[in-house]
Amino acid sequence: MKSYDYIMSYRPCRGLLAILLAALGMVSCHDHTDIYDSSIRVGSILLTDNTVISPMGYDASEQQAAGVIFYVNKDMALVVGLRELGCHQFSDTLSSVSGVVNDAVSKCGTENTAAIVASGINSPAVESVLHYPSPVSGWVLPSAGELRALSANRCAVETAMRIIEGDAFSNSQYVSSSQDGSSSESEQMYYLSVSLANGFVTSTVKTSPGAVRPVMRIR
Repeated sequence: MKSYDYIMSYRPCRGLLAILLAALGMVSCHDHTDIYDSSIRVGSILLTDNTVISPMGYDASEQQAAGVIFYVNKDMALVVGLRELGCHQFSDTLSSVSGVVNDAVSKCGTENTAAIVASGINSPAVESVLHYPSPVSGWVLPSAGELRALSANRCAVETAMRIIEGDAFSNSQYVSSSQDGSSSESEQMYYLSVSLANGFVTSTVKTSPGAVRPVMRIR
């Protein structure tokens, strides 16, 4: 007991003890927790068992990644899938789809994709997402607002993608599930495509193909 009291009262020894512990690799509980952080935040990895882990804690020999979280708020978290799905048309005909939110802000890929499927139109972009081979279900064609959110957080997402060996993002415009709602004519003719390089939104003819990447809402 005396020796313990002596060490606690002699501050240089406390500093030396901390140095020795650090040298032995005895990190704090906080540092250890960061490696296995399961909180939902931008850049975290969604595993195929529907758990979340930080990029530092990912072990490819024991875990399988499904995607990377790219947007989080109190009500919603969005994940982008590992793979590029090629270039596909929004649709093979020029017609309006009812029930689709037609702006470049709303994060409504889930609702838009459901509306496109319900409409009965042939959408090669949506079909590619619905047939995306993944152990995790629920992938959709992102809305323009979701693609813009992905663009805004692209740096953090790309860092995690490299760790889990996901595909690099294309420099092409990406197909969104959002139509151009500026008029009834534009809604029939155009969809909104988005560049992940800069978030730029373009009104694009629906029969013109663009890059496709699946996303998923996890809350």
